[in-house]
Amino acid sequence: MKIITSGKVLSRVVDQMDLSKDPEFNGRGSLIAGIKAALGFGGDDNPHLAALRGLRLATSTKRNERSYVIDISVSAREPQRAADLANAVANAFLEEQASANANFNRRLSDAIRSQLERMRSAVSHSEQAVAAYKAAHNLVGSRDRLVTDQELTEANTQLSNAQARLNEAQARVKLVESIESGGTPLESLPEAIQSNTIVQLRASAVEASRAEVQLARVLGPNHPALQQARAQVRDVQTAIKNEVKRIAQAVRNVATSERINVQSLQARFASLKALTQTNEKAMVQLRELELKANSDRTVYETYLAKAKAATEEQAINNTNIRLISRAILPDRKSWPRTIPLIGGALFGGIFLGIMLAFLRGALERLSGMPPKPNAGTDNVEEPPPQTAPVPAARRREQLSRLTAELLAAPADHSILLVRGQHDEALKLVALELARAVDERGQKAVVIDADLKDNPVSSLLQFDRSIGVRDILAGRASIREAAHAVGKTGIEIVPVGVAPLAPFDQQMRHALLVALRQARGLGRIIIDGGELAAMRSELGLYAMADEVIFLEPSDDDRPSDVSLLIDLLRHRQIKAKAISIDPTSHAMAA
Repeated sequence: MKIITSGKVLSRVVDQMDLSKDPEFNGRGSLIAGIKAALGFGGDDNPHLAALRGLRLATSTKRNERSYVIDISVSAREPQRAADLANAVANAFLEEQASANANFNRRLSDAIRSQLERMRSAVSHSEQAVAAYKAAHNLVGSRDRLVTDQELTEANTQLSNAQARLNEAQARVKLVESIESGGTPLESLPEAIQSNTIVQLRASAVEASRAEVQLARVLGPNHPALQQARAQVRDVQTAIKNEVKRIAQAVRNVATSERINVQSLQARFASLKALTQTNEKAMVQLRELELKANSDRTVYETYLAKAKAATEEQAINNTNIRLISRAILPDRKSWPRTIPLIGGALFGGIFLGIMLAFLRGALERLSGMPPKPNAGTDNVEEPPPQTAPVPAARRREQLSRLTAELLAAPADHSILLVRGQHDEALKLVALELARAVDERGQKAVVIDADLKDNPVSSLLQFDRSIGVRDILAGRASIREAAHAVGKTGIEIVPVGVAPLAPFDQQMRHALLVALRQARGLGRIIIDGGELAAMRSELGLYAMADEVIFLEPSDDDRPSDVSLLIDLLRHRQIKAKAISIDPTSHAMAA
């Protein structure tokens, strides 16, 4: 609320509406300004500052209870000027908020960008420190793992595999030793089974043994052929033993080679393990350097993204403020209030007259002069004003005739009363007619459609109740807007309190629906007001069953009523004109 009435916002309005040249706001069009100028004071005042002060005095804000809605009010001499200034203040506030949001994002972007270079330098120094430390301690590898860790893992795997092969080779050596001692057959050695030489020698041994057996059956033990066969068997068995020894030696050589390999891998694993332990000690400091480098890099990337986002948001209005409704043309002045001003002037005049009378009597008593007699009480007493009986009787006769015509019509008959010219004596005819219908035991509904003067609503003090305006705005129905007048059978639909928007087809339809619903309440009497001020957009001429134009019988001024009656009858709308005699005490009862 303070921002709305601040100099930043109101200065925009002064510049946009050119108020520095408006005498209403620049302080040069008032009586006080004229007197000051005549006396030589205030002539050099800055018009812009004067207009700003004047607009600040004319502008007020109010927050609705239990909500975040703010009402902006601006006072001006002309209704359109007041509405335009109120809208201008609201728009200037929205523009100022959008500008402030853009300036905030711009300052934020500039502040972040001023620190980005320092952050970028910090990231570069941190990463250089990590690289230098790795080079100094010979730490080579990726971001998550060193090369020595990978080599240690591979060496451990190779050592495990070599140990397994050594155990297998040693098992084969034991098997070979068991075969050589004769405790295990030759077939238990896989190398012997897979050897082609062993297979051929064993086949030859079988043939030689078969030949020896056949010869032994037919020859003597010392026969040269039998001896040769036996020698051949021994040679084959010797060859098999030699081949087994060669295979056994090969198996022992493999076991020896695997043992040497295991010893070599164990030495390499021990050296890598020692190197890894040394590197682990160096990795403690390296992790601290990398953590600092990662932290600097994260902060730098975060602020870089914020700077880019702030730059992009400068052109986006993301303020959570909206204009709910624009100011419309006011239908009446907010100040000065006519009735309180007239009442105050009346009571002030009476009080001043009484005081002057007391003062005059006191002065005369002090001077010793007798008080002067009142001319009105000394000679002839002035008779009180009385209403001429003839016009009052004729008025009652005319209203009785109009009442009889209304009662003769159907129970839901509706008439529209329109005053042909401005005449105080015709303002309450609708209420007089409703009272006459009520005296005959019938119900009547008076609809105050006089949106300009609304004398019926003001007289019955319903001018602050919902009525025709609320029906046009769609906020109330005819039954909600109908108010009973005391204990009579009269119901009045006052002018209402809702702001009057520009007329459209929807408002006309709402009024037509309301008149249809009012037909169940009694005879309908619509006070349309003066002919010149009646809004033709409402379509009341076509909605009512009968249009009656009221004219004072003593008025000889030309009128357009006859022409309008012809036009209405041409459109098949029942219309007529009635002359009513004026009287000032028609509603005294």
